[in-house]
Amino acid sequence: MPIAQISENSWDAIQKIQQEAYTELPPEDISILKKKWTFSPDTCSIFTSNDGEILAYLLSHLWASDKPPTLNEDISISNQQTSTLYLHDLALSNKARGKGIAKAMVKDLIDKAKTKRFTKISLVAVQSSSSFWAQYGFVVIDNAAICPSYGSCAKLMILEL
Repeated sequence: MPIAQISENSWDAIQKIQQEAYTELPPEDISILKKKWTFSPDTCSIFTSNDGEILAYLLSHLWASDKPPTLNEDISISNQQTSTLYLHDLALSNKARGKGIAKAMVKDLIDKAKTKRFTKISLVAVQSSSSFWAQYGFVVIDNAAICPSYGSCAKLMILEL
């Protein structure tokens, strides 16, 4: 079950996984996700089963602001010089849960970020997931301004590399 880069053929499965995974938030428009993917395709990945079924995906991109991007907003990242990688999304299909796939994908991203000399990874923890992210060293940034589109329990978190 390998980790691979997202391709144009991945998006139907990504959309299905997104709909399964996000029960408290509406799914984000696929055209917006694709644009975020184009900003940093080598830090975005899928996890496939032995028979090639996509079981999970991870999207991350460059981000030069301390304030996280708004969901479903078309963002621009042209020529940004930044040492921050924004982990936009990690989602697993129901079949993938409890198999260590999320852990493998997070560790893979952290390794890529270090290799590319990023100094931190930021994310917004949704659906009460901050304890999951804390396992990897992400720390909650208290009183951070977060768009309400992330839901009421959302927390900005940072991992210093």
